[in-house]
Amino acid sequence: MEFRLLGAFEAWSGGARVPLGGARAECVLAVLLLERNRAVMVERLVEAAWGEQPPMTAATQVRKIVADLRRRLPGGAGLIVTDGAGYRAVVQDTQIDLGMFDRHVRLAREADEATGVIEHLTAALSLWRGPALAGIDSPVVRAAVAVLHERRIAAADQLMETRLGMGAARELVADLRALLDEYPLRETTRAQLMLALYRSGRQAEALRVFEDGRRLLADELGIDPGPELMHLHEQILRNEPELDIVPYTAPERLAPQALPYDMTDFVGRVSEQRRISEFVGGQAGKGLMIVAVDGMAGVGKTSLLVHMAHRLADGFPDGQFYVDLLGYAVDRKPMHPVEALGTLLRQAGVSRDELPDDLSARAVLWRMRTAGRRIMVLLDNVVDSAQVRALLPGSPDGLVMITSRSRLTGLDGTLSLSLTPPPTEEGLQLVIGILGADRVAREPEAARALVTVCDHLPLAIRIACTRLHNRERWTIRYLVGRLHDEERKMSELAVGDRSVAAAIGLSYDALEPGHQRVFRLLGLVPATEFDVRAVAALADMAVSRAETVLEDLLDMRLVVQLAPGRYGLHDLVHSLARTLVGRVEPPALRTIAVHRLLDYQLSAANAAADLLVQRRARPRQRYVYPPAQLPRFRGKNGAVKWFDAECGGLLAAVRGAADNELHEHVCHLSEALHPYLRMRGRMSDMLWVHEHAVESARAFGDRTLEGRALHRLATPHWHFGRLGQAFDCAEQALAIAQDNDDVLLRRAAEAALGKLLNEFGRFTEALPYHESAARDAHRLDLSCEVAVLADYASAQAAVHDFTAARLTLDSALRLARDTASPGDEGVVLARYADVCRREGNLDEAGQFSSYASSLLRHLGNQAQAAWATNLIGRVHYERGELDVALERHNRARKLAEDTGFRVEIARALDGAARVLADRADAGGAAENWRIALGHFEEMGVPEAAGVRQGLAAVS
Repeated sequence: MEFRLLGAFEAWSGGARVPLGGARAECVLAVLLLERNRAVMVERLVEAAWGEQPPMTAATQVRKIVADLRRRLPGGAGLIVTDGAGYRAVVQDTQIDLGMFDRHVRLAREADEATGVIEHLTAALSLWRGPALAGIDSPVVRAAVAVLHERRIAAADQLMETRLGMGAARELVADLRALLDEYPLRETTRAQLMLALYRSGRQAEALRVFEDGRRLLADELGIDPGPELMHLHEQILRNEPELDIVPYTAPERLAPQALPYDMTDFVGRVSEQRRISEFVGGQAGKGLMIVAVDGMAGVGKTSLLVHMAHRLADGFPDGQFYVDLLGYAVDRKPMHPVEALGTLLRQAGVSRDELPDDLSARAVLWRMRTAGRRIMVLLDNVVDSAQVRALLPGSPDGLVMITSRSRLTGLDGTLSLSLTPPPTEEGLQLVIGILGADRVAREPEAARALVTVCDHLPLAIRIACTRLHNRERWTIRYLVGRLHDEERKMSELAVGDRSVAAAIGLSYDALEPGHQRVFRLLGLVPATEFDVRAVAALADMAVSRAETVLEDLLDMRLVVQLAPGRYGLHDLVHSLARTLVGRVEPPALRTIAVHRLLDYQLSAANAAADLLVQRRARPRQRYVYPPAQLPRFRGKNGAVKWFDAECGGLLAAVRGAADNELHEHVCHLSEALHPYLRMRGRMSDMLWVHEHAVESARAFGDRTLEGRALHRLATPHWHFGRLGQAFDCAEQALAIAQDNDDVLLRRAAEAALGKLLNEFGRFTEALPYHESAARDAHRLDLSCEVAVLADYASAQAAVHDFTAARLTLDSALRLARDTASPGDEGVVLARYADVCRREGNLDEAGQFSSYASSLLRHLGNQAQAAWATNLIGRVHYERGELDVALERHNRARKLAEDTGFRVEIARALDGAARVLADRADAGGAAENWRIALGHFEEMGVPEAAGVRQGLAAVS
């Protein structure tokens, strides 16, 4: 196939012209050929064929036109291929006269000798048969034709200039007159004709040509000739020798170098640099390469691509272009593609007078100027793909690199990289690069803390280090302390015209008002992670609308996505949101928003906790703003996963509610969290949550809530070995229960007191509490009932009532199996093994131990696992299985140390010491017993006496 665009539009095959099926088909094919080997969107083809008012079916008609062209053109299926949401014409330069014109013009530009220039330009101009694409009436085509004619005239100008330089004057006069008749207002052509006439000895005619031009310009445009034509006129009048022939020199080739400077202290981004290098190396010669990097403000997008541009520059010798598209500028609107193309074309050497006015014409000129060249284009601060498409060059061997805060879509074949703040080590290398290794070596931990408090954001790190660099008396630790002050953190991260708040604020400023309000309200969320339903409650909007807003904030890189429906904020972005919400939102509205969020979090946490614990009892709660939609949990496992994700946010909510004196929310949130914290063995969290709950209940004046919180607070105190404080909490809870005639709280407090008396070895005193708690244990939640019975059995066995202990454990085992929790069953079986050990029935104890061990791996509570594993270790010890016993006690110690379970740490050390003593390892036994004794004595438990005896025996 052969296509002719430089004249009437024609398609030829095998010496015969191919009918194309009408004007619109010709228009569609012409546009595809003008953009040969590049995808053209269907919308663009619609605009070309119908202009600004296409019919509703235009897109469908375009597809039908393409299908018809594929049938009409030989090999049409391979000639017009579908490319994304558009089509692409796949043709070689030799198949199209415009391609051959481009090739000859390029070869002329690269020629070192005048004869080569003349040869190729003559060949290029000979391809023109008249006005390009004559007969096609389309605004898109007209814009392209205007540029093509400019290129034809530019080629003719260069040809005439070169021939004049070679001494051909007389024979050029006729050609120049013809060209001037066609374009009478072109001063370049008029000057060439004047010079040719002068060099042919026809000075008077040369002066007459000037006078004709002066009158024409005055009549048509009301202006005088330009300075260059005026100067030539004066030279001809004076017969200046400068008008003689000047030897030809090849024009300097286009090689603009417009890249910004590369930072000398650039560090890190090794993975991203490797991916870009591999992409460019692997795609070279296969078409235009596009690399798009997105990320939040200040994350280092521009620094990375500028650094890579300088590294790759040698592979693009025909020029490196750069334009800042001002997508997020403070005082200017984003740059329109027309203006951006003007900047690029000026860098390419196009004079302002040569620049077309409209977008299409500039885009075509840009592609033609860059066709066949190995160039690199860096487009910085891009808003979206629409701002970029017209700026893509015409070089199949070119590279375009783009930075944007949002992820760009619609640019086919793009390597897309999303930057997140770099890890600590990279941030530390940046600190070293700015401050110097010696200064960082003096305060290594403070330097790491600086990276952390700057949220790992390169811009923030640079600004902070610049402040330190300018203040030699400041230590790194001093600045870190200043940055921990939330009220002035943002003002600290500003130096000169650079500011973290300003950089992030530009993304905020670009949001519509409704989105800005949601972003501000995120400053009221005490945690940096949240789900879409929480935001819907906070902003009082539908969940679907909240998700839309959050996705838009994600596109602007103001939030990050942690999972579908779950989002987060970087610390510095969170700081900005807190600043804005305090500055913009009235206090009353802030209070309402916080209340809405807490009501949602409490409702969701209660719904999840109800699935964790069967028969869960909780006091009645009032929801001022009941949420419209709660999470959908898939059974107990779904509730656990929800708590795993939300626990940090719920703990922060407790702290936030306490800070805002929303005491009722503090109490109820602590109750809702308790089953999960107990199941996961998160005793540190449980301790401070219930301490807050006790304080809030007292401030709120609710004795029932105070008693429940005190009862729950006893558990972490016991866990950390503060048995006296645990006992006080349980006694206070019992007193409140008796005063309020609260049976459930009374039984729970009695069970806690019985358990603690067990620890003190006061089993006879403990039994009445256990008996009372066991009577009404069925009114407690199922998991608590199992624990109450297991502790009761322990006391029974300790006073040698083994028959009663077995009966009690039988009941506990049935309940544990009802919970469908293998871990709970394993705990009860471990207690069975201990009872059998106390009886002296070591074979049965071994069987129970083995079965319990196989079930404990299902237990998510490390504290319970440590307790049960110690019991099993004691059984193996008394059976003489020393290796297994030592392994069990060591494992129990590791589990207990991970959670700070002090009494079980001591018991594990005691158990290991017994094994080592039996092995005659007196030193190892003594070391373990000495540590265990310290724990036991501080806790005031009777096991200290046995440890002292062991120590005495090995000393």
